[in-house]
Amino acid sequence: MLSRRSFLPLMLALPAAAQAQILPGGRPMRWVVPYPAGGAADAIGRNWATAYTAATGQSVVIDNRGGANGAIGMQAVKDGAPDGSVLGVLNVSLFTALPLMMAKPPYDGMRDFTPIARLVTSTVVCCVTPERAKKNGWTDFRSLLQWAKKPGNQLTKGSAGNGSPAHLLIATVAKRSGANIMHVPYRGGAPALTDLLGGQIDMVFDFMPALMPHIASGKLIALAVGSRERSPVMPEVPGLGEFADLGLGDLDLQSWNALTGPANMDPAVVQSIFEGVQRAATPELATRLKTAGLVLATAASVDATRALLAADAPRWKEMVQTSGAVID
Repeated sequence: MLSRRSFLPLMLALPAAAQAQILPGGRPMRWVVPYPAGGAADAIGRNWATAYTAATGQSVVIDNRGGANGAIGMQAVKDGAPDGSVLGVLNVSLFTALPLMMAKPPYDGMRDFTPIARLVTSTVVCCVTPERAKKNGWTDFRSLLQWAKKPGNQLTKGSAGNGSPAHLLIATVAKRSGANIMHVPYRGGAPALTDLLGGQIDMVFDFMPALMPHIASGKLIALAVGSRERSPVMPEVPGLGEFADLGLGDLDLQSWNALTGPANMDPAVVQSIFEGVQRAATPELATRLKTAGLVLATAASVDATRALLAADAPRWKEMVQTSGAVID
């Protein structure tokens, strides 16, 4: 039987991956993605899970819990055991915006969860078809909005659903710029994209992963991204900060996803998971994420992750109030 004195050097000699395993006996972690498989959130979860396992030796399984605009997945994380076995790959808007749109929110974003580590940043991109752009003279985002301000003209804009980040942004763009934009909610980004390509709607603002292949093939034209600055993924496309004269200069839908657990997690477990995320954040992972339209962006500490959430709340609140979005 090993003495405590002889056991410590043995532990120190273990590789970092072995020491970073959170769950004993080879149990896998369950990472909840609150959207169906195949979307941007799913790509984030699966890419990060692969990298995290490689860096730490801790196996991870992805659990897609779509529905109710992400609230079902949030509830699954909230109800999970606080031992690190259940974590969520959660978008900042689910913490700050979604509860504001619900008459009886089932959770409090800051009270019911433990933010651990930021994973990526991302933004939406405004796309139109070349045919519709040529017909209406939309050479850029400015001419698109100017067209929608003329009497008798109206833009139809599809989104992944009522209260989605893209809906909140376009409602704010419409109010600030005076453009006549009708929001058309869909049950996810895929059917909205299908109708855009088919000519049933004028444009979409959606996250990059779903749109990039169609932009690359020439089936879609990217006119603007939803962040204030240009995105490093599409540096040729202007950000909203370049349209200050239209009242959009301070808008910034720079969304991000964080690895998050339920409330009351052991700080030592949280710190261990955070350190595993830091080791997993390799140049190879950054390249894979960029291909999907995402930017690898971790925070400096667990406390910094929580501070980012708190700092983002006011701008999401403004967009919710502007949109008037309500979710039953």
